[in-house]
Amino acid sequence: MAKITLGNFIVKKRKNMKLSSRQLALACEVTPAYMNDIEKSKRIPSSEVLTRIAMKLKLDEKEVYQLFDLAVDDNKGKVSYDIAEYIMNNDELRQCIRYVIKIKDNSIWKKMLNEINQEGQL
Repeated sequence: MAKITLGNFIVKKRKNMKLSSRQLALACEVTPAYMNDIEKSKRIPSSEVLTRIAMKLKLDEKEVYQLFDLAVDDNKGKVSYDIAEYIMNNDELRQCIRYVIKIKDNSIWKKMLNEINQEGQL
């Protein structure tokens, strides 16, 4: 089974909406050549372009997260734009992350996720 890439994810969603690559490019305010490079996984778009693509393709929340995560996969494992931006704008969160890294105990995150799940937030 072939690994899904950012490019083929976008192509599949675009075709489902019966849009050409050129139409998507123009709607997202990028050149058709740039969109072609994105679809062929030759370039990783900025957070702003990813957001415009998500909006034009009418992706649901889960698909938006997948879009951003695929951009990370294609970008050699860098942190997803949406997550990085949130972390960098939150001093307390950065302190928590560094603490967990220091003590090497991921069970803290699992406990937090369980609490969130119990509250029905995820």
